Amino acid sequence: MSTDESRVEVHPDRYAVVDFDPELTFECVDECTWCCHHGVLLYEKDLLELAARESISGVVEGFRGRDFVRKEEKAREEHVGEDGMACFFLREDGLCALHAEHDWKPTRCSVFPLAVSVEDDEIHVDVRESAREHCEGLNVSERRVIEHLDAFLPELLWELDDPESDVEL
Repeated sequence: MSTDESRVEVHPDRYAVVDFDPELTFECVDECTWCCHHGVLLYEKDLLELAARESISGVVEGFRGRDFVRKEEKAREEHVGEDGMACFFLREDGLCALHAEHDWKPTRCSVFPLAVSVEDDEIHVDVRESAREHCEGLNVSERRVIEHLDAFLPELLWELDDPESDVEL
């Protein structure tokens, strides 16, 4: 697929180059929560939106000049990583408190299982390598990612100096 063929309008006058198979499907799978076993990168706008919804004291930590929702040890065996940790907002029932209680989630969470990078001043989007290995929601539904890119790629990404999303705490 050439770059012209893979360049998709995601939002009005906002384009992304799709570097994954256009037949790729994705749907969250109950009980998976693998994507929530990490600290969540927060862009500045996300940090402000989070602070408007929840207290961020003890929730957000800085690392290498970026802000993240921290991971924390959970007193349970389900919905945690191998280290027993998960995102601060991942509830015991496997749901995100931010999404369930505020109908909102950080940009980085919307992007998953995709990764955003910039090449030649254009946003490129591909499947995160770690998602290919661990995400149970790839190619298990009829929901083609390319047809729903606006849900995966918030318009905020085009406003950022560095929309790189494959960054972990």
